[in-house]
Amino acid sequence: MAPVNEIITTPSSTFLPHSSSYVHFSTNLGNPATTATPRSVTSTIGSINNVASENLIIDDFHQGRNTINFDNTINQFNSGETIANLLKREGLFAMAKYLRQSGLDKVLNDTGPFTIFIPTDKAFRALLVQLGGPEKAEQKFKENPRLLSGLLLHHVIPGDFKTESLQEEMTGVSLAGTQLRVNVYDMHDHEWNDVKVTTINGARIAPNKRDIEIPQGIAHAVDRVMFPLPVGDLLQTLAADREQRFGIFLRILQAAGFEDILTGTKTYTIFAPTDAAFAATAAQTGQPVWSETDGPEAAKTIASKHIMPTTLYSAGMRYYHQKDTLRPQFTLRIQKNGGYTI
Repeated sequence: MAPVNEIITTPSSTFLPHSSSYVHFSTNLGNPATTATPRSVTSTIGSINNVASENLIIDDFHQGRNTINFDNTINQFNSGETIANLLKREGLFAMAKYLRQSGLDKVLNDTGPFTIFIPTDKAFRALLVQLGGPEKAEQKFKENPRLLSGLLLHHVIPGDFKTESLQEEMTGVSLAGTQLRVNVYDMHDHEWNDVKVTTINGARIAPNKRDIEIPQGIAHAVDRVMFPLPVGDLLQTLAADREQRFGIFLRILQAAGFEDILTGTKTYTIFAPTDAAFAATAAQTGQPVWSETDGPEAAKTIASKHIMPTTLYSAGMRYYHQKDTLRPQFTLRIQKNGGYTI
């Protein structure tokens, strides 16, 4: 079993059904089994003993689907409170601060309707760490005001949408011109009650801070600061990886003839082994997991076991569940034990 960690990297009119894809990457492969006995992730490619996964969400947005109109009824909110004060009352102090700092609080108070996905204070603290700490982050925001306003507008969409109206694979374009995607998962809470988890670009809507009425719409708290999605299909995104970690797996996908599948309109999640994972397995077994002389069928066997025909963010992973892959009768087992493993 292998741990699953998540990093979201982050384009591009109405909420509508959307087809896109999602990548986890594997940094380690275990001992490969011989050939093609479907049983778990351990067969053929071997057990993935140490998977650090990264979520690379690929946008292949397609027009012409059943569009959901954004002409929702404007929220009739007459309390006279500003959006910043309302957010502070909900304990969302960081977003209130940055809306005031960017001047967007006035825009969002006076126009609408809007739905705002508001990162929690904890989520903003994590962002500031990524930017080099609070002082460096503030300096970056002051030097480039568009950086802050663009980031905040990425969390705002036209229309007032309560959680119950957000449906699986709906997509929309934010006020920053970037794309947001909804996914809904059937989960269990800590008491094993059935609950639904709604995510926006993988960020989970907080169950205790949703459907917050604001002067011109609705707000939902989310557990991370969201960034624009990468542009391109799955193969382009793997090939464009800054650290060039997926060379072997890309050759396997190409040898398997999966280019048309992964550049099409359907939604997939990939658990993509890195070159280091292949090298570690080869060092353990004394032979490569795959070489070009093995041919396309062997490549297809390996590749298909790492691809699921669905969108699965780590926020949608249960304590234990199984997911079908493109390989017939082969499932991936995902388990939570301190972290997520497959």
